[in-house]
Amino acid sequence: MMKVAFAEEMKRIDRLTQEKFGVCGLILMERAALAVLDVVKTRFGNFCGRKVYLCCGKGNNGGDGLALARLLREQAAEAIVVLAFDPKLFQGLAAQNYESAVRFGVRIVRWPEVNLAEGDLIVDALLGTGAIGIPSGPVAEIIEAINLSGKPVVAIDVPSGVTVDTGQVNGAAVRAETTVTFGLLKPGLLCYPGAEYAGEVILKQVGFARQLLEDPQLSLNVLSTPEIKALLPKRPITAHKGTNGHLLVVGGSPGMTGAVVLASLAALRSGGGLVTAGIRPGLPFPEKPWEVLVKLWPELQSELESANFRSIVFGPGLSMLEDGQAFLFQLLEEAKVPMVIDADGLNLLAGKANLDRQFKQSLVFTPHPREMSRLTGLSVAAIQADRIGVARHFAAEWRVTIVLKGAHTVIAAPDGQTFINPTGNPGMATAGTGDVLAGMIGGLLAQGLETTKAAVVGTYLHGLAGDQVALERGTAGLIASDLISVIPIVIKKVQLS
Repeated sequence: MMKVAFAEEMKRIDRLTQEKFGVCGLILMERAALAVLDVVKTRFGNFCGRKVYLCCGKGNNGGDGLALARLLREQAAEAIVVLAFDPKLFQGLAAQNYESAVRFGVRIVRWPEVNLAEGDLIVDALLGTGAIGIPSGPVAEIIEAINLSGKPVVAIDVPSGVTVDTGQVNGAAVRAETTVTFGLLKPGLLCYPGAEYAGEVILKQVGFARQLLEDPQLSLNVLSTPEIKALLPKRPITAHKGTNGHLLVVGGSPGMTGAVVLASLAALRSGGGLVTAGIRPGLPFPEKPWEVLVKLWPELQSELESANFRSIVFGPGLSMLEDGQAFLFQLLEEAKVPMVIDADGLNLLAGKANLDRQFKQSLVFTPHPREMSRLTGLSVAAIQADRIGVARHFAAEWRVTIVLKGAHTVIAAPDGQTFINPTGNPGMATAGTGDVLAGMIGGLLAQGLETTKAAVVGTYLHGLAGDQVALERGTAGLIASDLISVIPIVIKKVQLS
């Protein structure tokens, strides 16, 4: 899986590449500028005679911009550097590239001496990965002018104003068409709203030591198809329904039995061998799928010790009735198989006394932000402001795997390993898709995947199924059951990739 680096981790990689591996910082900066030049030429063609404004801050990000200005001038572009600060404030590598740009005859002006809307392209090199705080003064003014210019924008490393570690935007921030980042992806380019501000993200290697980029201590990852392919359950030639696992789905309430059906069918379509739906007595089960077994709660509660379930999903369509909480606590006390707790199962579990207990089985929690708020006591806004940090903190505290749903879902394991899922689309923001996800993860658990691996594979395939439906039909009008029918298709696509 591709590693993702927080700001301090990237700073350490940069420093050790220079100190331990002997690569000059000026070389790294030059290669960064060359990488952006390559993207500019590929995306926008020949820049001979065309006007490019390079908006530069006083740090290393500005140094990258100054180096790029020199290279663009060599390509016969009309490169104009727009400084947010007095060049006397420049230090180190940025100062060296400023001096080089002057010697090469690059035109350099101070803001606000130019009209950015008169350019053909704008390069954002104001604030890099080391920036902290909300943009202010001339930097904020330049950011606003960039966004009002109507011109294509290329951001270097990260759009100025986007918080590198969280993707949050607390003030002015550049809206880029393309962002060229170096070494490793950054969380702020993958988490919203930062991902939207970044536009298309292009990762370039500029000479950081590979040993540092692959350091196992880097615990944040972005999911991709090759890794998911390697994790998919293998189905031997001698397989039968028993070897592919038996899942119990507990849920449903008056008017909400469809959630149990969605989760059950999603589990089967994900490769599970058997699914039993556990529902309350007297609750109608409309249009029961032929492939799903049905048992009532009292029968299940009396035979938990002898049941051969390999995994359990608890919560779809459950409601907050007291009998549901009693059944949940019985399962947590008696069941010895991994469980997915979803929807009202999480709401019933909310409360410090419940979450401080030592769970006897491996658990996957699948909350959306509002459910995570009830579990943690944090506001939804606080959770959304640091989705990665919140998910990994409580995964470690509760010793569970957390799937924090939303655009680019975050999966956090108890050991600190954390994953960002890039699949999925806005069409999936509709009733029932969470039930499908819970069923998929449960089905993968029934097939023998460890909890975090099941969460990772299920989340990726769930988003991929949504993308497949969107490709065929568009995002408007997508419904949860659409995803179920294409789960085998996307699994096959991953297997053949």
